[in-house]
Amino acid sequence: MSKQTDNRKLLVRGAQVLALMGLVVSLAACGGQAAEPTAVPEPTSTPTAAPTDTPTPAPTDTPTATPVPTDTPTVTPVPTDTPTPTPEPATGRPPASPDIVYIGNPTTPDGDPQVNISFDVQGDPATLYQILDILDQYGVRTTFFMQGEWVEQYPDAAKEIANRGHELGNHSWTHFNFSEMTAEEVTKELNDTEAIVKEVTGQTTKPYFRPPFGSRSTVSLQTAYDLGYTTIIWTYGADEWRDGATAQTIFDNVYGNKAPGALYYTHTDRQIIVDALPRVIEAFQADGYKLVTAGEILAVQENN
Repeated sequence: MSKQTDNRKLLVRGAQVLALMGLVVSLAACGGQAAEPTAVPEPTSTPTAAPTDTPTPAPTDTPTATPVPTDTPTVTPVPTDTPTPTPEPATGRPPASPDIVYIGNPTTPDGDPQVNISFDVQGDPATLYQILDILDQYGVRTTFFMQGEWVEQYPDAAKEIANRGHELGNHSWTHFNFSEMTAEEVTKELNDTEAIVKEVTGQTTKPYFRPPFGSRSTVSLQTAYDLGYTTIIWTYGADEWRDGATAQTIFDNVYGNKAPGALYYTHTDRQIIVDALPRVIEAFQADGYKLVTAGEILAVQENN
């Protein structure tokens, strides 16, 4: 083998040694041999426990919770227009009408014939108390038309009429002729009478006004209506005030003009009225008539 060949072998071996030494140095720098990979264990199935019956717990009393009070907000109401109520007249009477009334309903709601015998108060009340006793005796309630001056003079008598359960109407203050009065005069007459009657008896005279002598005008009718009154006249009068009148003429003028729905009028200050009244009442009642108040005979009925 030539010398050149030997030198080449030495160079090759030296290179191999150097390469091996470089590998050793590299491994030492990395801290030794690489760790073996750890095997990941296969997942195993977790056994599911068989269901068991869960016992139902015994019921227990649940304590009632005490509510905690809270502030209730105050609701402010929205203001609305409040209508002015129309006062209802006593005994179911209808509201005022501008028409003159001469006659009422012929029968009661039950179908019985009916009439009204009313009284205009005046004069000494001695005979009035006798009239009240007679009406009580026969179970009759009617209407008394009150004059303001008379009530002022005889307040106890006026109160007694109301206490006996009778209806009250307005008969003016002075008993003057209403056909000649102005609206202002009519207003004062009716308002003054209403005021004193309410003060003495606690009752109203509305809605009926009987003018003295039956006197009236377009002005008085409209003014009375504006104040809440119907002007009521009569179908027949007892005419006990005429010269020569007797208990018999009173009977003839009233029962002799018997008519269902009729309005009869008389006064309270003559003995012949007291004498005639029991006979008049008995005659009507024997014929099946009911003697009623003005409010009852003028009441609006469903079948009318």
